[in-house]
Amino acid sequence: MMRAVDLVGSGSEAPGMEGLQASVVVPVFNAAAGLAALYERVEATLDATVGSGSWELILVNDGSVDESWARIVELSREHPAVRGLDLTRNWGQHNALLAGVQSTRHEVIVTLDDDLQNPPEEIPKLLDALGPEVDVVYGVPMASAHPTHRRIGGKALRAILRVITGRREAMLGSGFRAFRSRLTRGLPEASGRRFVLDSVLRSSTDRISSVAVRHDSRQMGRSNYTFGMLVRFAFVEIATDLPFKRRDGRGQPSYRVRTVTEPELSRHGS
Repeated sequence: MMRAVDLVGSGSEAPGMEGLQASVVVPVFNAAAGLAALYERVEATLDATVGSGSWELILVNDGSVDESWARIVELSREHPAVRGLDLTRNWGQHNALLAGVQSTRHEVIVTLDDDLQNPPEEIPKLLDALGPEVDVVYGVPMASAHPTHRRIGGKALRAILRVITGRREAMLGSGFRAFRSRLTRGLPEASGRRFVLDSVLRSSTDRISSVAVRHDSRQMGRSNYTFGMLVRFAFVEIATDLPFKRRDGRGQPSYRVRTVTEPELSRHGS
């Protein structure tokens, strides 16, 4: 298979996005205060990029203890493009991503965090770079606004993955991604608790690229990632990328959904 790994590309020469349909998936954890702004910025960006009616926003409530689910329900009633999933408990970011990804309807999927550190206005850069010879694009921050332990931990993890797997694209890593939905079609819900989306993408294609994107400071709250959590996640991702990776947990549910919203709620006023 032809390799298309570009550590930092501009995306400026990529083909246009006429006819493109995109699904944006956002795992939500205690982010009620920022969801309205998130929707407004995604809407403004994608209406101008792919056109109204050609995108959807899937918000996955991952066991929030604030009013996040209530806000998701309100947004879905007001805006047909919004769909929501309420998980039974906190399953973890990548498991919440899997739930959202498996609910998408369009051929291109974009993922970003709920804290707006990845500006929705940068989504067109990812879509531009997703050309004929590229299946996955990561948004790599030009200057990271993450705290020091996250920057160092992330770099160390990616370097270890590159050494162990011998894959140059292991150096790419970001929650801000765009990829073709066919890479995850058929992935079972019972992929186990230790699901890592990036490992699935790397095992599905080596046509991986990246673009430089803006990374903003957190506007509210604080990061949910402690140093201990980063260490545990590092071990999980390294284990899932090993050639002799263990199959422990296969057949176990990756998530469970309590309830969902659908765009029809807003149309019928339910």
